[in-house]
Amino acid sequence: MNDGIEIGKQAGVERPSGEGVGPDTSRLQDYAKLKHAIARAIRSLCTLAWEVKKDRVETEGQELMSKLAEDRFTLTVVGQFKRGKSSLMNAIIGREILPTGVLPLTSAITVLKYGPVERLTILRERDSIFPEQPPVSSLAAYVTEQGNPGNREKVKAAVLDIPLPFLRRGLEFVDTPGVGSAIAANTQTTYAFLPQCDAVIFVTSVDSPLTEAEVDFLRSVRQFAQKVFFVINKTDLLDGADRDNVVTFVAERLHAETGGEHARVYPLSASRGMAAKSSADSAAYASSGLKEFEQALGEFLATERTGTFLSSILVRAMRLLDQLRPHVPAGRLSLRCAQIGDRLQSLNATVVPGSTRQPFPGVKGTNQAADDADHLQPQAPVDWPQALKARGCAVCIRMADAAFDFYARLQHTLIADESAQDQFAAAMGFCPLHTWQFLSISSPQGLSSGYSKLVEWFAQKLSEFAATPDIAPESLRTILPRYQTCPSCRNLREVEERTIQSLGDFLKDAAARQVYHDSQGICLRHLARLIAASGSQELVRHLLQHASRRFGEMAEDMQNYAMKHDGLRRALQNDDEKDAYLRAVVRLVGGRAVCAPWQEDVEI
Repeated sequence: MNDGIEIGKQAGVERPSGEGVGPDTSRLQDYAKLKHAIARAIRSLCTLAWEVKKDRVETEGQELMSKLAEDRFTLTVVGQFKRGKSSLMNAIIGREILPTGVLPLTSAITVLKYGPVERLTILRERDSIFPEQPPVSSLAAYVTEQGNPGNREKVKAAVLDIPLPFLRRGLEFVDTPGVGSAIAANTQTTYAFLPQCDAVIFVTSVDSPLTEAEVDFLRSVRQFAQKVFFVINKTDLLDGADRDNVVTFVAERLHAETGGEHARVYPLSASRGMAAKSSADSAAYASSGLKEFEQALGEFLATERTGTFLSSILVRAMRLLDQLRPHVPAGRLSLRCAQIGDRLQSLNATVVPGSTRQPFPGVKGTNQAADDADHLQPQAPVDWPQALKARGCAVCIRMADAAFDFYARLQHTLIADESAQDQFAAAMGFCPLHTWQFLSISSPQGLSSGYSKLVEWFAQKLSEFAATPDIAPESLRTILPRYQTCPSCRNLREVEERTIQSLGDFLKDAAARQVYHDSQGICLRHLARLIAASGSQELVRHLLQHASRRFGEMAEDMQNYAMKHDGLRRALQNDDEKDAYLRAVVRLVGGRAVCAPWQEDVEI
């Protein structure tokens, strides 16, 4: 009999899809989409924690994101002192690898996970860049009271990599110190680890079944674990009738404790199951009760694990949000907090369809969408005497500054706010010009987070087009990124309009016109807008005369620059001559950062 074969057969493979023999790709895709949606919600939570300066919540959220990215499912064995937890784990994996005996374990967690070669890593209470990796045979020296009394070695966890198929696909199989022993630190360690559990194997035994202390402990377990297996160990100590009475007693008490929920109980003898595996005795393996439990565990890992895992992640995320909520000020951040809660609730309903369970008590929801004004902050009034000292177009510079502020704010918002991601996707993203501008100031992480919903939107639209019976040739053109729907173009149009209006108001004063007369002026595009908005023929004539004079000066400066360059008299070039070509180009077509055909879409 192969080690752990009953679990390995069921947990290590995907179920066939239709007539094929490969994995069910549609289910895998659905799972991936749910993971990504949950990741977006947790990212929003972490960003909110950062904004209100709650470092611990942010750190725990990042750890939760790591767990999600790794598909790290934590199956933990818990129970009172001397219930045979380590013996049960040894029987499941088919090897005497965890220490057992009369003395209890020390206050350290033992984690079994998959690795191509056996390797033991000791993590101490103080993090180290280079954790200790002693021989696997020395495990007992770190995790038992005999080898490490009082945990004087300050071991936080012993992590054992072993090449078992049962542990593939991110499964962590965790042994915890028994609660209720004379060593108080053991109980504290186990209770502290409960929030990290996704599923739990709760072990009691026939010699003292489900005591009041165990029931109290079980209540704590059920607050965190999304799935609990109930095992009654050491059935080899009782005869058939007495054993049946114990099983009935435990089942009835669990039924009462869980409020009438069906709680299946697995009576077994870990020691007999281990012996049967070692001797390849199939009949003894079945009679030990271990086979039935392993089959149930394997079926769970193959079919229910993903839903349990995602639900566990969501519950932990909402607990973090509950910790954060009292520290979020009213207003925009409070709205974001409520939206994150709504999103987590909605995702949990998707993960557990039809669930009547309410894992998130006290959540306040909202259906209000985020307002664009949250990331379109008004600019300060223009100081025109100062702004007109620029050698470029003052209006273009104002717009470029607004564009940069818009991108910087939007990059943060797209990471933190899912409603903003939805709005961005509905607008079909930026136009080509502003897409590349946004790319130039954004981080790969920010773009990957904020742009994913937009890319999903395009994937859905293309799929809809492909499913259309008669595909119209112009279909694709309807979803191409356009200047008319671009959020940055819209923002710049508004900034441009306000700035032109502000400059027109400024130039109504005679002294202001002198300031403009001494300036380099603005580009032709904005000059045309300014003239169109002006009701004064005197001002229009003044603006045109100023522009004509400046263009003549720039032409002269450009020719002087070229002549001195060709005549090898570069030292005689002045500053006006050196940048005349650039000032002329800006006046002709506008600043490079804001040069786009906003008035109508054109072919480029």
